[in-house]
Amino acid sequence: MKNQFQTIVALCFLAFSCQQKPDNTPTDSKESFNYGSKNDSALAYFNRGWLQIMDNGQWTLAEKSFRKAVEIDPDFLIGQSLVGRITQDLDERKEILNLIEQSQQSLNGDEKLLLDVYVSSLGLLNARDQKQKITPDRISAHYSLSEKNFRKFVHRHPEESYIKAEYVEVLHANLGADLAIDSLEDLASSDQKDLPFFIGYKATMLAETGRFKPALSSARKLKEFVNDPAMPAPYVVFAAVYSSMDSLAEAKKYIDKAVALDPNHLIAISLKKELDGKIISTQASKDKKIN
Repeated sequence: MKNQFQTIVALCFLAFSCQQKPDNTPTDSKESFNYGSKNDSALAYFNRGWLQIMDNGQWTLAEKSFRKAVEIDPDFLIGQSLVGRITQDLDERKEILNLIEQSQQSLNGDEKLLLDVYVSSLGLLNARDQKQKITPDRISAHYSLSEKNFRKFVHRHPEESYIKAEYVEVLHANLGADLAIDSLEDLASSDQKDLPFFIGYKATMLAETGRFKPALSSARKLKEFVNDPAMPAPYVVFAAVYSSMDSLAEAKKYIDKAVALDPNHLIAISLKKELDGKIISTQASKDKKIN
């Protein structure tokens, strides 16, 4: 959904992939990209964090996994960037950005493609938290860089499912929901389309375009696939779909559940604030008509 993506971009937080695949994640005959770390344990925690946050919506657990990855391999720059994007500590994020910038120029190839985007996102985050003005040109430049670099990466590494997912998010922001849905259909393999993130994200984009029946069908598919009431992701997707339908009471029920399950779920928190604002505004309009 557009609101979900805008939150992700504003936080400039995540790109996801799966190298050591869990049972419900598609495998590929090609060797997976190592993201700049040769430490298997660090990569295992890194991939676990991506799975937790992207497919399950478990932000708190994901942060622990990302931090464990860089504790094992402090030179793991992409891992460091994910810690920087999830932390709410400005000083920590500034230190991470400085660390990456000191090493970034010595890199080349596909690791640098990703890090260039992540450095840009960390800079936006720091500017936001320091109350600096972020110009439309700077945001546009970040989107353009993201689209260009992710496009190159996913065509070189089509097996990296969640970098591909972030590319679809960028296309959504740049081109709109209809074209992003078409791109998802063209870019993702049949196995990748069955990943929870892709199911849920398609649901939210369908709802944004007014296709509510297939959107709800996709949301139900996600709930059945995850099949765990402790996972926040399906609740967030249902909330987003019902919000697009202006079914605010139903949306609030789902988003309140998501936030209760993980109080650090920043997308859920943002959507909850948006919904609460809509509810207050709607009630005020009704009261004004009565008076």
